[in-house]
Amino acid sequence: MSSTSSFNAEEHKNMLRSYFNGNGFSRWSSIYGNDKLSTVRSTVRQGHAVMMDRAFEWIRSLDLPKGARILDAGCGTGLFSIRLAESGYAVKAVDIASQMVEKARQESIAKGVSDRIDFEVNTIEEVQGSYDAVVCFDVLIHYPAEGFVDAFGNLSTLTKGPVIFTFAPYNRVLAFQHWLGGFFPKKERRTTIQMIRDNAMRDAMETTNMKVKSSEKISFGFYHTMLVHAERSPK
Repeated sequence: MSSTSSFNAEEHKNMLRSYFNGNGFSRWSSIYGNDKLSTVRSTVRQGHAVMMDRAFEWIRSLDLPKGARILDAGCGTGLFSIRLAESGYAVKAVDIASQMVEKARQESIAKGVSDRIDFEVNTIEEVQGSYDAVVCFDVLIHYPAEGFVDAFGNLSTLTKGPVIFTFAPYNRVLAFQHWLGGFFPKKERRTTIQMIRDNAMRDAMETTNMKVKSSEKISFGFYHTMLVHAERSPK
């Protein structure tokens, strides 16, 4: 029996919304910002930065026209949205947490690019629009396989171009570490990372008629993710 058979999409969204508007906001805004961090969180910050640098290289390699519309689904505090806007793209920045969106808005004002970013509080399952590319970083890692298909499925319909995203591939050693992490002091715990097995990822691509064009594993200290560039399969 699948462990995701009892997955409830609405309950899951409510859980994420509550977390990222509460403890998750202070925790992740610190990681994404300049606060002094513990060794564990410091490696997460550095790994996240490495991932974003690589993802930005992929975006630039697409040769999108100036002013191209890009959706940043799960924008957090706006690090990538601002970077895109500074490079001349028109950005739609969406996050489930209103606190994250407000922080991103204030950061964009400070950077002088708020006029190039359209902010919205919404879920990645419900955001709408038409974009030249979609990015979704360190968001789908919070979705089990069943929820992953629905969330990614919506994102895949919003562009005829690429969806560049991260997910957590299943790894037995990391799975044990995450289980063990449940016994760590609460201040060091992360949100639950949902690892996706290879067969589940293949099913997700087939269901959404998408094909992986390239992928790259990003590992830095306690930060582990798979960066993926997917596009719609030709009919």
